[in-house]
Amino acid sequence: MSAKHSGVAKLWLLNLVGNAALLTAVYFWLLMPDAHGWQVGGSALAAVVVIFCLLWLRTGTFAYFRVAEFRDNATVGRAFRHALRHMVALAVWAAALAMLVWLLWNLRTYTPQAGVWIRQKLNAGPTPRNVTRDLNWTIILIVWLIMPVMWLPIASTIAAVGFRLKRMTRSLRVLRRPAYWLWFCALMLAGAYVPYKLVWWIPDLSDLRKQAWSMGSRFFLAYVILITAWVALLLIIGTRVEREDSEPIVLRPDPKAMVNSAIPEEL
Repeated sequence: MSAKHSGVAKLWLLNLVGNAALLTAVYFWLLMPDAHGWQVGGSALAAVVVIFCLLWLRTGTFAYFRVAEFRDNATVGRAFRHALRHMVALAVWAAALAMLVWLLWNLRTYTPQAGVWIRQKLNAGPTPRNVTRDLNWTIILIVWLIMPVMWLPIASTIAAVGFRLKRMTRSLRVLRRPAYWLWFCALMLAGAYVPYKLVWWIPDLSDLRKQAWSMGSRFFLAYVILITAWVALLLIIGTRVEREDSEPIVLRPDPKAMVNSAIPEEL
C-alpha cells in the first residue's frame, strides 16, 4: 500500500471511529443532569469539548485532502496540527452556511402564497398547486445540491489556508468541470440515498431477535457507506480544487518533525 492509500485509509478509519465517538458523546451529554450549578458547568464544559473535537475532525480532514504534501506523505498528524489555526475560520464559514440554509428552508412555508401570487400575475400557466410543488423542489435542489457543491470546495481551502479571498474564489473553478459534478452527484447519491434505503428497509422477519440483528446490521452498514462516501467526496474535492489553484500552499515547519530530525540515530 502506497503512502497515499495508507493516508486515505487512516482518514477513513479516523472519521469512522471519530464520528461514532462524537455521536456517543452527544447522547451521553443529553443524559447529563442539570439540577445543580456544578452539573450545568460540567455540561457546558462537555459541550465545548465535543464542539472542539467536531470542528478539529472536520478541519483536519478538509486540510489533509486539500494539501498535496499531506496526501503524498500520509502525514495525518501534521495535517491536524496545521488545521488547528484554521478551526475558527471554518466554524464561521459553517455558521454562514447554516444560517443561509435555515433562511431558505423557512421559505417553504411561504411557497403556497407564492404559488397563488405567481398564478394571479401570469393569469395563465400551471395551477397554484403545481407552482408550489415546483418552488418546494427548487428550494430542496438549492439546499441539498447547489449549496454543498459550492460550499465544500471553499471550505477545503479555508481549512488549509484560512480566509484568503483569492484562493476561495479560485476554489469555485471546479464548478466548470463536468467530471466534478458527476463525482459529486454520484457520491452524494451513494452517501445519502443508499443509507436512507437501508435504514428504512424493513425485512419480513417474525423473530424479534432477528429483527434486532437486522436493524443493527443495516444501521452499521448505512453508517459505513455514509462515511466512505464522505471521505471519497472530500478526496475528490481536495485534489480537484488544488489543480485549479496555481499558487502552492506554503506550510510552516513542523516542530515535531524538526525535533525528530535533531535526535541522532543510534549506531
